[in-house]
Amino acid sequence: MQRRLLNYLIMMMIPFWGLTQPGFVHYSIKNGLTQNAVTAIFKDSKGFVWMGTQDGLNRFDGLTFKHFKHNSVDTTTISDQYITAIAEDGSGNLWVGTRNGLNMYDAISGKFERIHPDPSRKKVIQYAFHQIILMEAGNLAIVVEGQVFIWNHLQKTFKKLTNHSYSPSIFTANQLGIWKYNEGCFSLYNSISGRLIKTIQRDRLLKSVPKSVRIFADNLHAIWVVDESNEAKPVIKKFDTQKLIWISDSIVLNNKISQISFDKNNHAWVASLSGIIHIDPDLRIIPWSSSQLPEPLNQLNAVLCSFHDNAGLIWIGFANNGAVLYNTEAIAYDLLQPIQKRETVFAYTQDVLGNEWIAAVSGLYKSEAASQSIKRVLNKKVRALAVGRNGMIWAAIENEGLFMIDKSQKIKLIANVQNGLLPDNTIFHLNASLENNQLFIATKSGLVKLAMENTKEIVHYSVNKGSPIAGSYILHSFTDSKKRLWISTNGGLTVLNSQGKKVFEYKTDTDQSPHIKRTIVTGCTEDNNGNIWIATLSNGIYKWNNQQFTHYDQTNGLSGNVVSGIVADQYNRIWVATTTGMNVFDQTTNQFFAITEQNGIPASDYLLASFTKNTKGKLMAGSSEGLVVINPEMVNPVNKKLNCFVTDASINYVSVPIKNEYVLLSDDKSISFEISAPSFINADKIVYQYRCVGLIDSWVSMQSNNRRISFTNLPFKKLKLEFRAAENIAQINTAIIGNIYISRTPPLWQNIYFLVPFILGIAILVFLFIRSLTQRKINEQLQKAAIEKTIYKERERISRDLHDHLGAYASAIKSNIVQLEKKGNNNNDTMHQLKGNAEDMVNALRETIWVMQYQQISLTSLSDRFKNLINRIAPNYPDIQIDVKETVEVEKIVSPGESIHLLRIMQEALTNALKHSQCTHILVEILIGHQGKVIIEDNGIGFDLSSDSTGYGLQNMKDRALEAGLVVQIESNKGVGTRICLLF
Repeated sequence: MQRRLLNYLIMMMIPFWGLTQPGFVHYSIKNGLTQNAVTAIFKDSKGFVWMGTQDGLNRFDGLTFKHFKHNSVDTTTISDQYITAIAEDGSGNLWVGTRNGLNMYDAISGKFERIHPDPSRKKVIQYAFHQIILMEAGNLAIVVEGQVFIWNHLQKTFKKLTNHSYSPSIFTANQLGIWKYNEGCFSLYNSISGRLIKTIQRDRLLKSVPKSVRIFADNLHAIWVVDESNEAKPVIKKFDTQKLIWISDSIVLNNKISQISFDKNNHAWVASLSGIIHIDPDLRIIPWSSSQLPEPLNQLNAVLCSFHDNAGLIWIGFANNGAVLYNTEAIAYDLLQPIQKRETVFAYTQDVLGNEWIAAVSGLYKSEAASQSIKRVLNKKVRALAVGRNGMIWAAIENEGLFMIDKSQKIKLIANVQNGLLPDNTIFHLNASLENNQLFIATKSGLVKLAMENTKEIVHYSVNKGSPIAGSYILHSFTDSKKRLWISTNGGLTVLNSQGKKVFEYKTDTDQSPHIKRTIVTGCTEDNNGNIWIATLSNGIYKWNNQQFTHYDQTNGLSGNVVSGIVADQYNRIWVATTTGMNVFDQTTNQFFAITEQNGIPASDYLLASFTKNTKGKLMAGSSEGLVVINPEMVNPVNKKLNCFVTDASINYVSVPIKNEYVLLSDDKSISFEISAPSFINADKIVYQYRCVGLIDSWVSMQSNNRRISFTNLPFKKLKLEFRAAENIAQINTAIIGNIYISRTPPLWQNIYFLVPFILGIAILVFLFIRSLTQRKINEQLQKAAIEKTIYKERERISRDLHDHLGAYASAIKSNIVQLEKKGNNNNDTMHQLKGNAEDMVNALRETIWVMQYQQISLTSLSDRFKNLINRIAPNYPDIQIDVKETVEVEKIVSPGESIHLLRIMQEALTNALKHSQCTHILVEILIGHQGKVIIEDNGIGFDLSSDSTGYGLQNMKDRALEAGLVVQIESNKGVGTRICLLF
């Protein structure tokens, strides 16, 4: 385990070689540029950089180039391949001058429109527009063939500048207006109306009028005049447009000039055939050091143009080598290489005289503060350095131990394993405490405290010896303002007071550690507020404040979690060296800023325990490139909010214009967009996210090299696509959100304009159908009611006939029999029988008439009718007791037919019991509920059902029950009695 850890730490101390030139980014056809001859460069208001070449126009977002070329059969393409000028007006329209025509680009449609300031020249071939000048209020001055046309972007009109000169003129513009130079004289024109304001006569100091002149306005009030009478030796002079005087100083260059541009400091950047020339406002050339320049500039390639954007970046276009982006922030960083070539630097220190000591692969070097000369002191590999109180230099030579170098540069061995003073010869770091005159030696087998005056006075700190500390590998030690010693180990962090007693310890050997999770601590530093900042090998960094920890890692914007060193600068910013680059943490904004080679820092990986600060406040970091020097005074990074745009849209894989809203047809199966947030420093580290509200509500992260969003078979509804970008993940939640709307039209059968009439038609048809069925049902019910009414009337007629005729006849029979009885006493039995039959007939007719009078009869009424019958019959049978038990739960209604059959069965059962059963007791139970029940039970002689089933009118009762839909149950045995039960 220890062997593997040592190997990993050695890898951390010898990082990979870098390849790119710090502060410069080179673009060519290898990166996607259409051609290496870059003739014009411009950055538009959205942040895209446009590069014109001799073979088409390029739009660049920091990662990819989009090409625009001439197509002879498509008039919406650019008018010519050869680009001469690029500018943007105040309305956001991009203007492109070519060798053959002027073009305005529509960013929404992606098309070009041919513009003809002078309609009479519409059909002229080789009509070159070499100058498009942006003026105040967003208007443009377009120069063509010695004439100027003023474009008013609000009125969308051209106005030709009044030019009374018949000889060739040249033009430029500044805040005062448009300046014309002709035959040694300046004329000033109004930038809106084009009218002449004033003319300045030729300078008397000019002995002759230059034959060939070019003029360029700077950012203040001067015009730089280039006399190209001798192209090989152009002369630059300046004219003050406020004082209206020529400035006497001039400068002579050694090659032809293509263009002059000006940065925010009003320095001139001269594009010439011998390269780019940097000139300050006082016409003094600022030389480049060869180490600063990338290969294209070192080769003295011809430069055709340059452009300065609002972010302080300088774009340089070459005649045959593409383009170079130069970040002016690079001046904050330097690279010290003792042998003037790339080699690894392990350590740095500065002695009391200001001399700088640099430990590199090739040996130990001393840079004299007085003479600025560098000489090698020791031809051995030194891993760590420290300076003592008396100016002695302490050096850890790889695998040999600790040595001291005195003022005369004599080297003396102080401690190693062989003399018993060190537990190991592998030394990672040296920390000199000048107040206590003590040296702390970090080794792979523990920490050693050495008294620098008495080198024999040694104290060992390790896991198992002396005062126990958190780990055996000691990678770094640091003494804070309270004289506490912070010891960084492979097992955690141990803090000792000035007496060497342990005051804090934070183990990092498990994932359950309460403060710092499992990792290796690689170093500490202290800020101006007394906070201790802790670097780790896998968890980023921590801030310690009175035993309270705050954790920072990649989720907070740190470029990497593997930290090799940490230092606080005088502005209370925390500098964090990782294996993926340098970072600076601004405590006032709580933001991390990644500092890479594109920012100008000359290295991207740093060695373990090699990060420190010198007496002037500069930060010194050992790297594989050399010693990186950082001047914090010149570093003022600002995290900017990125605007994210749609740069390409396709439906069914066919490109379509860029719009704010897209409506897809039902047959459109796919739609895709490419988004971009133009950024040119660390563009590959930008974080992109998108979501489709209503479809994908959570944010989806994208790689910077794949920014296309694609959808297939979207639902038939309106969706909102949102997208955003930020320089790191910590800023993404506050990023500016762009959006577009997507809706997909459903097919005809799902379209609301079809569905509503269709559903309405179906509803009408259903309504008519239901109405027809209802009407038919009503008619049937009316017919049924009419029939029932007819039947009812017929019943009434039959009832009346029965009453009037049969009743009358029965009554007459009864009357006649009574009269017969009165006349004689013969045949009394016969007469009595006739009378009884007549009475029975009358009663039966009454019951029939009663039943037929009603369409529905309640069982309660029927029960009452039967009880009345019992009351009439009972006196005729004094020896038989008849009991009636009636229970009513729920009223039940039956039809007249059911009523008459039920009544007749009850009568039959009662009559049979009275006449034939020889009983002394009859029980009648009537239950009226959801199911009706009638029981007639006697205690008579009974009978055998199997042999006498047809007696006592039983068959008649069964027939009636079957006809009425009743259930009749008969139970009887000889000598037991009979029980008849009716269910209905």
